[in-house]
Amino acid sequence: MDYIFLLLGSVIIITCFYFIVSPFFSRGGETYSNFEENEAEMPLEMIYTAVNELEMDFLMKKLSKNDFERFKKQYHILAASYLKSETKHNKSQPKGNGDLDMVDREILKELNKIRKIKKG
Repeated sequence: MDYIFLLLGSVIIITCFYFIVSPFFSRGGETYSNFEENEAEMPLEMIYTAVNELEMDFLMKKLSKNDFERFKKQYHILAASYLKSETKHNKSQPKGNGDLDMVDREILKELNKIRKIKKG
C-alpha cells in the first residue's frame, strides 16, 4: 500500500515539474527576437496613441523637451514609413518632394481624429 502512495506522489511531482519547466523550453521565445520587425508593422492607431500619450507626459512635465522631441520624431518616422509601405502596397504612391508633406498631413489628420474620439 505504501508503494502505491509513493508511486502516485512521484507521478504528481513529475507532472508538476513538467508544467513548471516546459515554458522555458517552448518556441515562444522567438516572438521576442522578432520584436524589431514587428515594431515596424505596428498599427497606425497605436503609433498615434503613443504620440498622444507622449504629448500628455510632456505637458505633465514627465519628459524633458529634448526627450519629447526625440521620441516624437521617432514615432513620426515610424508612422511615415508605415504609411509609405501602405501606399506602396496599394500602388498609389505619389511622386515628388511632396511625399513628406503629404505624410505629415496624414499624421496630423489621424492624430486629430484620435483626439476627437478620446474626448468625445
